[in-house]
Amino acid sequence: MKKNDKFSTIILGINKNIIRVLIGLMTLTLILSSIHLMILEYQKIQEHPFMLVDVSTLFEVFNFILIIAIGYELIRSLLLIISSDTFPTLPIIQIALIAVSNKIITLDTKHTDAYTLIGLALLIVALAIAHFLLKYVKVAQIDSIIENRD
Repeated sequence: MKKNDKFSTIILGINKNIIRVLIGLMTLTLILSSIHLMILEYQKIQEHPFMLVDVSTLFEVFNFILIIAIGYELIRSLLLIISSDTFPTLPIIQIALIAVSNKIITLDTKHTDAYTLIGLALLIVALAIAHFLLKYVKVAQIDSIIENRD
């Protein structure tokens, strides 16, 4: 793609504006979700027995917090996307790791089959390998590995 290509510039501008709108919507959603979480927590604390929270409520609250944290990380990644010309692969891999970890933490293993558990384990391994390669192996080394493989 040429740097002076007007069509590409227009398309990239439109896409960046779409991402800005998505960031705004996600920010509004995170604000409303945080308020909802505070109200939920206040209601649970006010129930009998006073100031005690049961385990099922903890799972619900922690799941909610993790989802909000994933949303925040996603917003940060989208901001990276619109502020640079390159695609921030490492933050995307990190968000995927957080999302899959959230799924595993909140998973009801009594009602989950072995294939799903194996699939989630393989997904975590694949994401961990991708994270390791992107963070600790230089791009030139990866390129030379790919070239030597061909």
